[in-house]
Amino acid sequence: MPSVRIWTPESDNDRDSVCCIAQKIVEYYGCDLTIEYATKQAFNDAARKPDGLKKAVDIYLRRNDIVIFLIDADSAKSQAQRRSERNSLVNRIQAVVSASVGKAILILMLQELEAWLLVDCLGICCYFTKSPETRNIQDWIKFANRRQPGQTNLIEEAELGGKNAKEYLEKLSREVLIKINPNLKNKLQNLQERQYSEDKSSEVAEYMEISSQTIKRNESLEEFAQCLKKLAAVE
Repeated sequence: MPSVRIWTPESDNDRDSVCCIAQKIVEYYGCDLTIEYATKQAFNDAARKPDGLKKAVDIYLRRNDIVIFLIDADSAKSQAQRRSERNSLVNRIQAVVSASVGKAILILMLQELEAWLLVDCLGICCYFTKSPETRNIQDWIKFANRRQPGQTNLIEEAELGGKNAKEYLEKLSREVLIKINPNLKNKLQNLQERQYSEDKSSEVAEYMEISSQTIKRNESLEEFAQCLKKLAAVE
């Protein structure tokens, strides 16, 4: 069975979420594919050594058919700044990818992991109501549809440090929480404590529904899904 090694060096929260989404994609396509991961600490350890990142990838490729790096893309302006810095994360990874002869690839998550979660706003409602059955309730369907962005990769920060998909998701989560409990509108501290935060991302991902429609709502998610589908079809 083909196998993939997912590496999200910026965050282990992202790793757990991406692996969850990857498993859902594999199940949606009915593919046989083994999904493994590498940690943020493993990246830091490898990156400290001369040529360490390439050596780490070579070791993984003895067990896995491909290594997929995933990092946040941010805005076009942020990307341009990263590319201009010789030792930036994206440039270090790109150097290893270029030397791998197609055995390692880099996917930029447009616009960050939160934009992947936002491909299914109804799934976010299911998470905060703690009920998958929310997906079948007309009132929640209408609520989610009104807030469902079209292309989530277009939720872009206007400038460095500006608002992006994360802020969009935080706002949506507050609206969901107030719909569940209108009293929270007057208890801002409680609301902020319960709203979306990065450490909830993998739990939110558990409630996501992956379909051809949701996959198409983010270009980089579609790229990731097609990569997994193609790999699973190799054997």
